[in-house]
Amino acid sequence: MSRPADRIHARGRFSGKPGLHRIRALCAALGNPQKKLKFVHIAGTNGKGSTAAMLAGVFQEAGYRTGLFTSPFLVTFHERIRVDGMMIDDASLARLTDRVEAAERTLTLPADEHIGEFEFVTAMAFLYFVEQNCDIVILETGLGGSFDATNVIDPPEAAVITSISLDHMAVLGSTTGEIARSKAGILKKGSAAICAAGQPADVMEVIHAACPMVQIPEPALDAVCDLNGTSFTWQGKRWHTPMIGLYQVQNACTALQTIFVLRNLGWDLPDAAIQHGLEQAVMPGRMEIVCQKPRVIVDGGHNEGGVNAIARTIQTLHFRGNLHLVIGMVADKNVAACTETLKTLSDSIFVTQPENERAMAADELAQMLNHQSAVRGIYPASEDAFRAAVQRAAPGDTILVCGSLYLVGEAEKYFVSDRK
Repeated sequence: MSRPADRIHARGRFSGKPGLHRIRALCAALGNPQKKLKFVHIAGTNGKGSTAAMLAGVFQEAGYRTGLFTSPFLVTFHERIRVDGMMIDDASLARLTDRVEAAERTLTLPADEHIGEFEFVTAMAFLYFVEQNCDIVILETGLGGSFDATNVIDPPEAAVITSISLDHMAVLGSTTGEIARSKAGILKKGSAAICAAGQPADVMEVIHAACPMVQIPEPALDAVCDLNGTSFTWQGKRWHTPMIGLYQVQNACTALQTIFVLRNLGWDLPDAAIQHGLEQAVMPGRMEIVCQKPRVIVDGGHNEGGVNAIARTIQTLHFRGNLHLVIGMVADKNVAACTETLKTLSDSIFVTQPENERAMAADELAQMLNHQSAVRGIYPASEDAFRAAVQRAAPGDTILVCGSLYLVGEAEKYFVSDRK
């Protein structure tokens, strides 16, 4: 029999008509494990993973047994389901895969529908978090909100909306307002609601209509970032996160607002736990330094908002040496807008493609960069692109791998020897 992760991946991304009927049926067949858990539910275009990591770090520091559900993974499937920072183990993954498959066989679904990968993994995560006696689960949506499988849960302790920008437009809508309408589906009566500041006007109109009492963090002051992380002042106190990038200030303020709301609702979250949790939270694949000689930074920003955040951060860091880019993207993103921004960052670009069926061919991406003097090479295999960039980089230079989380995962495997 194939490995559990392979069986799960084979289900495909989409499973039929949008809706929660499949995940509800599957969870019911499993005894509705989600009803035995408490959640902080997070939706948004960018910043979900970083905000989730910060929240999980604070709850762990406060002594709560904390589940964390995120997607996609970078290197190993196990990353998606964690308890107190530890990935789900092989034995549990295999056992719970068998259990969910058995429950699925009891269902009667329309002929043109099946349990998709994300629905399957969501149900499996609920089971694991119950087994692990989690006090709280930080639950990240996969796509959208209203019809996302994670939205099968009852009203959570808090629902959090992070930065919203254009992505997955074929599914969610062609404007940020339309996308916000889907994300706002996680805002439920009986839950605290928090929304990141600095959103487009049409986003805030939708969010306020869905939840007039939504809380929005006040602006941070005196934000600075360097290769050691990002610091800022918020509500009269100085805060620090090891995550690099001024865009992490928005995520940190959103996490802090959520923490203080939950503390007012009775969760025991001391000041020291908040400070230390934020200072220890990390998010692989987001302006992450994976190698020092040469310095290699990876960032999975893959939509217009994410790429703009990368550009602002790079301009803030003021590298001493030259910057070399290794770029690969999937074809169903707004590649034209992303490449317009990325090609301004460097005159040394190595174009490749991630190992994914949706990847844009490297030569096609190079043409879209439309900046041939800067393209130093076109490499269908990402390892060849990484190797070429390292060979060209002088001491003191920096290599940035970006454009796709899939490509970042390949860079993690290439540059980081101890990744599982």
